[in-house]
Amino acid sequence: MKRWILPWFLALAALVAVGLPLKVRLDTPRLGQPVVIAEGHPAWVECRASLPWVPARWVKQALKTQWGLDVEGQGLRLLRTERHGNRYRFQITAQAPGPGVHRTAFDGIWVQGPWPSHFQVVQAGDFHWPGQEDTLAPFIDEMLVLRPAAVLFSGDMAYDPDPRWFEMLFRQFHRLEAAGIPVISCPGNHERKGWSQYLRTFGPHTFHRVDLGPLAILSLDSAHGRDQFTPSQFQWLKAQLDDLGGRTPILQMHHPTFDPGAYKQGNGDGSGGSLETYRAAFVKLCETRRVPIILSGHWHQDVVFDSQGRLRDDTPDFPGPKFVTTTALGDADLRQVVRWERGAFGYRILEFEGGRMVRYTHDRAGLPKPAPIASTPLGTHAPGQASVKAKEVAP
Repeated sequence: MKRWILPWFLALAALVAVGLPLKVRLDTPRLGQPVVIAEGHPAWVECRASLPWVPARWVKQALKTQWGLDVEGQGLRLLRTERHGNRYRFQITAQAPGPGVHRTAFDGIWVQGPWPSHFQVVQAGDFHWPGQEDTLAPFIDEMLVLRPAAVLFSGDMAYDPDPRWFEMLFRQFHRLEAAGIPVISCPGNHERKGWSQYLRTFGPHTFHRVDLGPLAILSLDSAHGRDQFTPSQFQWLKAQLDDLGGRTPILQMHHPTFDPGAYKQGNGDGSGGSLETYRAAFVKLCETRRVPIILSGHWHQDVVFDSQGRLRDDTPDFPGPKFVTTTALGDADLRQVVRWERGAFGYRILEFEGGRMVRYTHDRAGLPKPAPIASTPLGTHAPGQASVKAKEVAP
């Protein structure tokens, strides 16, 4: 017997022993990274099997038994299968329902029908500290009243690496999805404390794209070092912006693009981190590709810069991209990184008309109108709040 046969046989036996019974990791869709099927635009389901080059029908069965996803049922239709080693991609489609976006029988896959001319998208980030888990529920209640087309979570959702915290996030996010509101997220620096738990809950793709109506929502990973756009991620971003298909790009990441610079107010309680590597190239890319808004968090304060890195607390209506930082959602400390006032805990509402962003700030009492920077304070759209305000102003 040739000498190489035994080592190859042992290696194959070891691979089979580790890979059986067959296990499948679902990569897309995952929590925070939905797949939206639009009429004429099929979508892909991506997964990895514990063994390479196994029959696709085995992988489809494993997806069904291990994840509850039937790519040939649940109102879905399989169009095409691709296989590369242990990586499998299934292209799926579905019949378009009524207007808007609707969940399928599988969480994470949505079917998009005719899109309304006017709609809203909400962005939030920087959640509550451990021990305050229940404070996320009022925000979810508020979103169920506001009913935006999607909610974007821009990192620092998990200050606690405990699996129970991620279970709580899953429950609260599922409330949105069960009500027909897709959740789209990206990681922040605090997710790194429980990175394995984050990847287990939200999947392995830390930067990704979701096409939603006339929007292409690109979620980026600015990592823990605050300057960690990798070359591969930057090239991916360029490719996505070159292939928008007529959609308006909306970008979100955790860290702000610019540092406070001359506008710095104190030390920001240890905050103030921003993008460094690829900053100039990133800003130029956003300008040339006409990205209307780049959303971030991290500073726990509302801030808006233009593409020259100038603080725009004079007007919300200036040409070029808006580099926007939104205050903290949760009961972490609010900060003052730049001269603009601390504001309140809250979230940001983006309004669109015909696919074009027409508003991204909130007019608060005592501030100039239209507000140049401010986000929406938490509680503004709480259940019953509208009727209370009506009583207050009634003669």
